[in-house]
Amino acid sequence: MFIGVILFSRIVIAQTNTYSSPEPIQNTVPSKMNQETANPFKGFGTPWKNSRALNIDNYYSPKIQGATEVGNVMLLRGVITNRRHMVRATLPFVSVATPAGYKSGIGNFNIFDIIRLTNDSARVHFGIGPLVSIPSATSSALGVNLWQFGGSALIAHIAPSGVIVGGLATYRTSVFGNDAGQNNGGYLTFQPALLLSIANGLYGRSMGATCIFDFNNKKTLIPLGIGIGQIFKAGNAIVNIFIEPAFSVYSEGENLPAYQILMGIYFFWLKDRKQANVLVD
Repeated sequence: MFIGVILFSRIVIAQTNTYSSPEPIQNTVPSKMNQETANPFKGFGTPWKNSRALNIDNYYSPKIQGATEVGNVMLLRGVITNRRHMVRATLPFVSVATPAGYKSGIGNFNIFDIIRLTNDSARVHFGIGPLVSIPSATSSALGVNLWQFGGSALIAHIAPSGVIVGGLATYRTSVFGNDAGQNNGGYLTFQPALLLSIANGLYGRSMGATCIFDFNNKKTLIPLGIGIGQIFKAGNAIVNIFIEPAFSVYSEGENLPAYQILMGIYFFWLKDRKQANVLVD
């Protein structure tokens, strides 16, 4: 989940704008407030705003192709954005089945910085930047013992109709490390995102499922997820909770999930307190 904090914050703005009215609007003639609610994402500008976020994503795989075991990956993520940079750091906690039994521990830590290339008034926002993966895995079953470098790219469009469309792509390849026997080829991921604001902080989503193209191991996974989420205020934080089941549309290779269940919780803080108060009041 890349883009979770970037895009869900737009839904927050849309939904929490409706809370500013102390009583139901009963006019038959649309007022300015009605028009803004009908087009909640109009005028939001760039996703690169001053903010902080803590994200927890958990991918549970109850069925893995070619195996009877289950798998689980929990991703702990911190995200910092400003008007030009979007930095995301991820620390995975992995549990996988091996011939010697289950292995659980920390995977490889990775971080990227996506630099905005578009201006504030652009309808489609786009950025690219570097990515590095550090060999922090506690077992070779949980991550390669190699330094990996690559890049990342993000695209996002917030439509006036209330639909958000976007995607995050990352690519990394091994450069050097202590284990020459491990694969060191390219690894490409693409995470498409489609979100639809429903009402009162509730939204539909298809953005948790990540397409994987592992060129060295000749593995391909293209999943499709459909889920639902809810956004609300807790103290100074804006909270996003969600669940999104996903099934495999196409796969090639062994030990890939046939279907997954993504559950997550995001905590989001705007650096601009005045803007945050507007969003949640």
